[in-house]
Amino acid sequence: MNKKLKISVLGLPLLLVACGGTPSEGPVKLKIWGPNQEQNFLQAKAQEFLEANPDLNVEFEFAAVGEPELKSVLTLDIAGGADVFAFPDDQLQDLVTAGALSPVQQYRADVLARNIEWSVDLAKIGDTLYAYPNTADNGVFMYYDKRYISAEEMTSLDSILAKAEELNSSIVIDPMGGWAMSMWFATTGNISWDAATRTQTIDWNNEEGLNAAKGMFNAYATNRVIRDQGLMPTLFLENEEDITKGIIAGVSGTWNANSFTGILGEENIGMIKMPTFTHGDGTEVQLGSMVGAKLIGVNGFTQQPAIAHQFANFLTNAETQIDRALQLGVGPSNLEAAADEEVQAIPSIKAISDQAPYGIPQAKSVSSFYWTPAGAFADAVITEARGIDALVEENLQAAITAQTVENNEAAIAAFRVSEKARLIALSFETLQDKLDAFVEGVLAVNEG
Repeated sequence: MNKKLKISVLGLPLLLVACGGTPSEGPVKLKIWGPNQEQNFLQAKAQEFLEANPDLNVEFEFAAVGEPELKSVLTLDIAGGADVFAFPDDQLQDLVTAGALSPVQQYRADVLARNIEWSVDLAKIGDTLYAYPNTADNGVFMYYDKRYISAEEMTSLDSILAKAEELNSSIVIDPMGGWAMSMWFATTGNISWDAATRTQTIDWNNEEGLNAAKGMFNAYATNRVIRDQGLMPTLFLENEEDITKGIIAGVSGTWNANSFTGILGEENIGMIKMPTFTHGDGTEVQLGSMVGAKLIGVNGFTQQPAIAHQFANFLTNAETQIDRALQLGVGPSNLEAAADEEVQAIPSIKAISDQAPYGIPQAKSVSSFYWTPAGAFADAVITEARGIDALVEENLQAAITAQTVENNEAAIAAFRVSEKARLIALSFETLQDKLDAFVEGVLAVNEG
């Protein structure tokens, strides 16, 4: 029987590989779409699938279609698109609405049992399971330079900032347009988005939210926090020569693991879940994060639903996810794969796995209305907080000129402390208004 792999990139056939046998009937044809960096992996897994199922006569055709582009490419011609494809969780509702997904039925119980609960939730609408969880690693954690700060010190933002102050260095916490800014509110606030009913809830402007915003403001007001994630490679490079020009730690995700490891070296780079931070009420609260999953879907118009689902199930089982993690550094959604010793030994996967319990699922949390007000809120708070020290110095010079502060070291130090506290207190008076405007913008979707 013929078993064929037809490999394409962006739809252009490159080669055809067939293994021996006497064909008894025409082969079942399956189109498979996945990201470019996974093409070799997918082709190898297809060959394993054929070897594990010698009774099947399947011809696979592969094309490189990136996960972020999946929806826009597939919905141009759903019936002519791939039978099995990879996509990010926030495309689920639109794909279901377009009729592009065949619900998971035969393997439903297995999928529910074997995956991290929140990743399964992101593959469902209501009680219907529409896709197979494939990864659970779209989130953030902390990278750090072991030469300058220990893992124990990395458990608290206060101790991280204290070490940065001691070394006259910095850390990076980028709000990422509001996506990572959610870290300050995720573990004490409540937020949800129901795409089917287009209903958004959010309580981040209540008392808990105000205390979270105060903690956020205080962190940036230290002026030891740089807000641009894009600078992290350059700043980590600076560590070799001058830590005062570099950073001891920063927030990013698995997508930078290889790059940062190459810069700092395996012996120096550390990866760990997010630390706690001091709330406005003085309590220690765990920093959260938005989390997301990549999913594998079966086309709602496939002519081969049974085999397509069988292959999708195979692509997301424990063994395949372990192999994907070890070969590609991708964080598994499968519980057995995530607990595998070799997988857990991958620092980035261990860090994202440890952070996951403190995450909120993006696709089930926010609508498209979230991003603009979230980004505006982050910009307003960070800009004002980082400007406090400059105002202190301006007011200090004015006070010295007016002779209301003695021009000596002790008096100047005391003024700086008291004036900074006064200016922060003034900023806190308008923080509630900023939060209210942010939340009102997010909830505007309910009025549509």
